[in-house]
Amino acid sequence: MSIRLIVPIASALLAGAMSPSAMSATEAPLTDEAQPLAIKYPPDAILGEWCTQKEENRPPGRVNFVQAADGTYKGILTWSADPKKDVNNKDPKLQDRPLVGIVLMWHLRYDDGEYVDGYVYNPEDGGTYRMKAEVLSPESLKIRGYLGIALFGQSKTWLRYRP
Repeated sequence: MSIRLIVPIASALLAGAMSPSAMSATEAPLTDEAQPLAIKYPPDAILGEWCTQKEENRPPGRVNFVQAADGTYKGILTWSADPKKDVNNKDPKLQDRPLVGIVLMWHLRYDDGEYVDGYVYNPEDGGTYRMKAEVLSPESLKIRGYLGIALFGQSKTWLRYRP
């Protein structure tokens, strides 16, 4: 095929691909106004009680987020379907304490719609990990625990507790 034939065909294909009729139904039209990618809830949106997910070998529970004296946020385990002791804690003095009532998450700092730089205690292995959280809606909260960087972690979505 000659170059004279390829250039007009390529130009026609590009023009057709760029036309408004070629845009997919899910693609937003371009406007002069910037559209927000997601709703950013205020810092106090995390406050209150959230229900954890029931998982294999892990009963459902509830975590209450409060604001700490230093302005960060922390989560306290307030209820568990199967209350246990902190038997896997690396400090032998703490292994007899009940899990309900302990601070599981701390030092969450609100930054641009997310709660970052936090820590989470995992009573299943006695380890402490990094974490971050994001309020997805007034009724749902995404929690991500990770080791080192957030890419290597696990996310859970919790629902707000309504008595």
